[in-house]
Amino acid sequence: MEKEKAGFWLRVSALTIDEIILVALTFVLLMLLGPYLPEGWGTSLWFILIFYEILDYNYYTLFWVFGGQTPGKRLLRTKVVKYDGSGLSYKDAFIRYWVWMIGVAMLGIGYFWIAWEKDKRGWNDLAASTYVVRL
Repeated sequence: MEKEKAGFWLRVSALTIDEIILVALTFVLLMLLGPYLPEGWGTSLWFILIFYEILDYNYYTLFWVFGGQTPGKRLLRTKVVKYDGSGLSYKDAFIRYWVWMIGVAMLGIGYFWIAWEKDKRGWNDLAASTYVVRL
């Protein structure tokens, strides 16, 4: 029996939870690291964006590789799996993440693709042969 695929709004909800966690984590880490950073780095927009992107990349790829669920996906009972039902390798997670970022940079079209694609897959899912299932 095929598992039900997670739709656009469920995935947006999980993403929102994860982004709230990431923003809070970034804030806390920058506050803790502040005294050890060169002067002005903790308030530099470029430094904060690069720091956030490094944290974002590691958060998503590591959670996808080790269990297929970010905290947002876990709360909403969804999971990323390969098309054959197996878990993701690091290479899969790497491809999935960077194609997701390309789709986001293109006004989000890669993510909005989920809403009208028959298997509810975004560009990142298509590139990495993944989809998100409801548990």
